[in-house]
Amino acid sequence: MKYFAMIGGHQYGPMELDEMVREGVRPDTYVWCKGMSDWIQASEVPDICRYFRQRLSGTLPSQKAAAPDEIRMNAVDEDEQERLLSQLPPMARDFVRKSGMRLTKENFPDLEHPRIPKALPVILYIICLIVILIGFLIIY
Repeated sequence: MKYFAMIGGHQYGPMELDEMVREGVRPDTYVWCKGMSDWIQASEVPDICRYFRQRLSGTLPSQKAAAPDEIRMNAVDEDEQERLLSQLPPMARDFVRKSGMRLTKENFPDLEHPRIPKALPVILYIICLIVILIGFLIIY
């Protein structure tokens, strides 16, 4: 079946499912095909969801049976997994949990170098100015 997609305010199509991937169709992209009464999000079209789910199942790491030592190691690792999951948007957390995919620190390069809040340099600048002004008042 051929679909039309609304990407960046422009209509693309007709496209096959594999063409939709190359054009950047996402779950929140509005699509339409013959027989539909109106444009709906791609996540609401069963054929598109099935196609993307099959496509993702080939890219996700396979789950093998865990050995007893791995089970103990995974129990210790659960806290780390939850910490890494908390860095993801809520919808992505659910997807990762359902897929069984394991996250690693390499997936999150920003965790090694935490971001400095934007207000911190301003606050430090103001504190320095106050210290300098107090110094001038004491001297004079």
